[in-house]
Amino acid sequence: MDSSLIFRLIGIVLIFIGVVLVWNPELVSNKPVPEDTFKATERRIWWGLFIGFGTLLLFHHQLVPWMPTIAAAFSALLFGLLVARLIGIMLDGPVLKQWINVGIEVVILVPLVWWYLRVRTQS
Repeated sequence: MDSSLIFRLIGIVLIFIGVVLVWNPELVSNKPVPEDTFKATERRIWWGLFIGFGTLLLFHHQLVPWMPTIAAAFSALLFGLLVARLIGIMLDGPVLKQWINVGIEVVILVPLVWWYLRVRTQS
């Protein structure tokens, strides 16, 4: 079996696990749901790293050269956090501070994706 196919399958599994844990973080945590909407959304965010790492494995299958790999890793992880935040806003309700964080993440993500596309074509 081709290694890129294995990476893609692992990526799909990680994205699925990440979405399930973002959707229901109480599956692995017995902490009560915070009353504050902002904190309720924030408890979901770190599970987005599974989504990000799965996205990385789904679309980027090489380690060398290093620059595209680093750019892809940063882009994918931030994308996963952004997806988790948007799911949290959808489930817990919108809060202005969360939308400000979404804007900040998008502003950071755009140059990271541009950097990835630029260094990917150079290698």
